[in-house]
Amino acid sequence: MKNNVKVLLLGSVLLTGLTACQTNEIAQSKTIKPAIKPTINDADLSQWVYVEALSDEFNQDAINLTKWNNISNNWGPWSWDKDNVSQQAGNLNIALSYEPHNAIRHAWKDGGRKVDVELFYTSGILRSKGHQIYGYYETRMKGIPTFPGSSPAFWIYSLNEEIQKMGLKGKNEGEVTYSEVDIVELQQAEWDNETKSHDGANIIDMNLHTRVIEGGKEIWKRPGKYPELTQNKIHADFDARDDFHIYGAEVTPDTVTWYIDGKKVAQKPNLYWHLPMHVTLSLGLRYPHVTYNNCPKGLDRCTVPKSATAEGYPSAMQVDWVRVYKKKP
Repeated sequence: MKNNVKVLLLGSVLLTGLTACQTNEIAQSKTIKPAIKPTINDADLSQWVYVEALSDEFNQDAINLTKWNNISNNWGPWSWDKDNVSQQAGNLNIALSYEPHNAIRHAWKDGGRKVDVELFYTSGILRSKGHQIYGYYETRMKGIPTFPGSSPAFWIYSLNEEIQKMGLKGKNEGEVTYSEVDIVELQQAEWDNETKSHDGANIIDMNLHTRVIEGGKEIWKRPGKYPELTQNKIHADFDARDDFHIYGAEVTPDTVTWYIDGKKVAQKPNLYWHLPMHVTLSLGLRYPHVTYNNCPKGLDRCTVPKSATAEGYPSAMQVDWVRVYKKKP
């Protein structure tokens, strides 16, 4: 019964005011489309080939499990639950739900030992079974109504066991052990040291993450400590909650370039992002429900129990489509 209730609640949040006939019309209208090409302004689009295995219009009634995994190992101060991922009226919906529970997490500040933690939310993730390195990745998506509190994300990342089996995981000085391109993270509400306030819903993060062997150890290179290498903070002229927009990134052997609605907005040298990466959509928990400060049990991130609330949940991000391309040989 719990799962049925969640689906009904999610449907009421997302589609209030639409009749069954209207939702069918929306889904059917998406099936009639011109040849699929990248959304990049002032570019030779004939050089791109659509990659069907990594793309989806989300027009069916259920997730295409031949393309996607809707379950994943848990790593954050919330839990993934496949019941938070659904398709309806031609959109993929990923919900965040208030569901207090206990779970096991790794305490990385204490040697990675496993500890029992109290959590308050479940969310959803969808990751492609296939992978790619260089190409153009884009999605048309809409932010989540609840803000602050959660961050819709479209990203690509490498899987540790997979690259190990391929013999691609770095072992020597300067070699890479992990690659992640955050094509977009919306509504993160991160702290801005200049304004002394949390970012608004118009601030869009388009970042990079990697692990590199330096001094015989795996070193994380992330936006917080390596902004010149990995961070792009875009000040948009729109609120991501209000409407759908197209977010994309082109990964080449030399650069990573980000786009919003076809317009180039950022670029970084591609120094470390050369491992096979999986296309991923997810909804992460953020401020005020998560903190990095004074976490117990050796945790690097933890919940903020006093901020946990059922008000406004379940709440969901929406994805119209995901499209992936590669350059013609």
